[in-house]
Amino acid sequence: MNPRSVTILGSTGSVGRSTVALLDAAAPGEFIVTALVAGKDAAGLAAQARRLRPQIAVLADEAAAPAL
Repeated sequence: MNPRSVTILGSTGSVGRSTVALLDAAAPGEFIVTALVAGKDAAGLAAQARRLRPQIAVLADEAAAPAL
């Protein structure tokens, strides 16, 4: 079975966190996280990126970037 590619917009919001939890519970290799996108929660985005290993992680708020 080929893995499905997933992009999560708003990954640190409530729906995004639920989606991340579903991916955590999925069988290994079932999904490939292509991108995580968050508004300003740099710490939350960094934690998700360490767990899910996306190809790219984007933080919309430049002012929050130094927290990465």
